[in-house]
Amino acid sequence: MLASHHRVGRGVGVLFAMLTLALAACGSSTPGGSTSTSSLLIGVIAPFTGPDAALGPAYFAACLPAARAINNAGGVMGHKVSCQEFDTRGEPADAVPAAQQMVASHSNLMAVVGCTSDEAASVAPILNQAHIPMFCMTGQSEFNKTTFTYFHRLVPPDEFDAFAMVGSALDHFNYKKVALVFGNDIGSQAFVGPAMAALQGLGATVTINQAIALGQPSYRTEVTAMLATHPDVIFTEALGPTDATYMAEVKQLNNGVMLPFMGTSATIDPVWFSAVTGAIGVQTVVDKFTAVDLGVSFSGPGYTEFKTNLDAVASQFPTAPKYSQRGATLHLYDGIIQAALAMDETKSTDPTVYNTVIKDVGNGVAGATTVNTYAAGVAAIKNGQKVRWVGAGGLTNYNQYNNSQQGYILVRYDATGNEIKFGALTQAQTAAIIAAGGG
Repeated sequence: MLASHHRVGRGVGVLFAMLTLALAACGSSTPGGSTSTSSLLIGVIAPFTGPDAALGPAYFAACLPAARAINNAGGVMGHKVSCQEFDTRGEPADAVPAAQQMVASHSNLMAVVGCTSDEAASVAPILNQAHIPMFCMTGQSEFNKTTFTYFHRLVPPDEFDAFAMVGSALDHFNYKKVALVFGNDIGSQAFVGPAMAALQGLGATVTINQAIALGQPSYRTEVTAMLATHPDVIFTEALGPTDATYMAEVKQLNNGVMLPFMGTSATIDPVWFSAVTGAIGVQTVVDKFTAVDLGVSFSGPGYTEFKTNLDAVASQFPTAPKYSQRGATLHLYDGIIQAALAMDETKSTDPTVYNTVIKDVGNGVAGATTVNTYAAGVAAIKNGQKVRWVGAGGLTNYNQYNNSQQGYILVRYDATGNEIKFGALTQAQTAAIIAAGGG
């Protein structure tokens, strides 16, 4: 968020489909009456094809290590867990039948992860009505105070991504003139309004605002218009090959000199890094690109457990280890484990029973034991203890709307595509930016 909304071609989607057929052994029992040998399914509903196809793999990479951790500990009360993708293609019109098919065909769903800004407004009502706990990567502000009781969000809304970019530009780099270059898809456009309001409220200048069509072979006209405004920095999220094509033409049309450019948390992604470095060179990205990312430390026992399981699933999903520093991947992994531990605490596979306990597992209750691995959680629960999950993404702090936020870090890439933290936003800086943006 992700994006924050936190989003690679059709050929890869076919590969995932073959993988999930092999991985998903779907039981026929109902969630409330599963037998000891039936399986439980985690649905990954996200774009696996289309312009935002880079998002789906990041979420699939969260599910596989979570399922491995659960299954290695004996499953959820003996029920083994598997993962299956459901492709929304990043379009509400495709997301609705995908969600309906998922719910109608799989009565053993324990949780759903994904539901990005591209499709969350369409699929969340379906999942909520079906009583399926969901961990969504949408950044849309409409979910800030959602009435959907089965909705959970472990990342800030997109407007906070936008505010973090503004804070990085103004407070860390002293940029005053900003070009906004975002894809014309729903998720990417969610950043534009908040960024523009905050920049203008803090005395900066938006030199140009471009909503660019994704996947075009050239953006020479748009790049020429942008360069004519002489910005200090470009704010961007345009996924798929779009940012790569656009930035290559920026460098070409600017006499071989790349302007500084700054991305949302969705640009901290191995697919994005590969595409953009292939277009403008690794060293240019290292020198000129910065981003904001979710406030995670990529350390601690919970992260170590996640990383161990992520590396281990490379035999099923070869690129899985590349998502070890993708904030969205970490948080969705945590959400799945929280759901599993809630099932263990309530001794139920009925989501109407365990859904309300997910918040207790994430936030902890009085006297709860902190656990960092699923096996440790199961052991504590068997000893009669309540547990608090502190996993790959660190602490969870759900509010009354099941939204949890951890703040932002400022990052850049090294030459191998790893994320390097160079700063963070203080609470005072964040508050000033939010106020300037009207938040």
